[in-house]
Amino acid sequence: MQQQNSQAGETFRKRLIATAKGSRGAKDMSRSEAREALAFLMSAEAHPAQVGAFLTAMRFKGARVEEMKGFLDAMEASAALISPKVDGLLNCNGPYDGRKNALHLSLAAAIVTVAAGVPVVMHSNSGLPPKDGVTTARLLEALGIPAYREPGQVTKDIEERGFGHLHAGCYLHGVERLKPIRQTLFYRSFLHACEVMINPAGASFSMIGAAHKSFLQRFATAAGERGQQRVVAVQGVDGCDELPMKPVAVADYQDGVLSQYTLDPADFGFTHQQHHPCASPEATALAVEHALTGKDDRHLKGIIYNAGVRLYISGRADEITEGIKMAGETIESGMAAKKLTELQH
Repeated sequence: MQQQNSQAGETFRKRLIATAKGSRGAKDMSRSEAREALAFLMSAEAHPAQVGAFLTAMRFKGARVEEMKGFLDAMEASAALISPKVDGLLNCNGPYDGRKNALHLSLAAAIVTVAAGVPVVMHSNSGLPPKDGVTTARLLEALGIPAYREPGQVTKDIEERGFGHLHAGCYLHGVERLKPIRQTLFYRSFLHACEVMINPAGASFSMIGAAHKSFLQRFATAAGERGQQRVVAVQGVDGCDELPMKPVAVADYQDGVLSQYTLDPADFGFTHQQHHPCASPEATALAVEHALTGKDDRHLKGIIYNAGVRLYISGRADEITEGIKMAGETIESGMAAKKLTELQH
């Protein structure tokens, strides 16, 4: 039998045994225990089999709020975090494996939000299962905007241009060491959830996506209780931070209080619409450019609605209706197109 070489290894062995007892028999971890478990998995001592076993055990058990906070602690401890000197920074994020079913318009909404005066940070990855879809990074590259920037440069991007993107390969070092193993497992794990909740730039406000309604409360609470002023978790398009043009469930953590409600675009003058199909990064980039420059209005309502909600969450607008009006004026005035060109150059 292989013996562990350290006290950390022996502690993890016992933790794995306690976790791998199914949805009923498994023991929940405290925040510190979860932090220690993930820290061990990201260390050089962890065997790939241990990583796979723990990810699988947690998939069956399900991560609780305190465990999520501990996992986030470990992820951030091994990451290159940034602290841009801006006010009212908004963190927008969806799953790092991207989209397969619906057009990626979150970036377009973020650009409008930035053009309207709110700094935004986004973060993503590429080549991650199970979807391995159109991610923010791939869309940025298709638009001619650098997606792989060192953290220090992303800080400058946010401070000077109002927008920055962190690629997991450049900042999320501990978790990235597990990527080859995740690529062989093909399924979602608690790491997928925590990547959505991470706040790598210390933003005061976050809008994050979840694939299932049952995750919303846990996502908003776990992220919010780690020090943010407001975290809004939405059951978005393809599990992303983008609101569809139909009613969706929302969990809103603000100043220590959690509320749950439904956001319906019809309440703000929009008609319900089906999702536009997912396209390649290049086709999506063209759709974004055409929408922001006034060449094609097919996707405009969804972009305006999403940007309006972002302006409201960040406190730039007092009401969603005001944010929507502000977003529309930002596009109509050409400010959004100008911001896109600025980011491209």
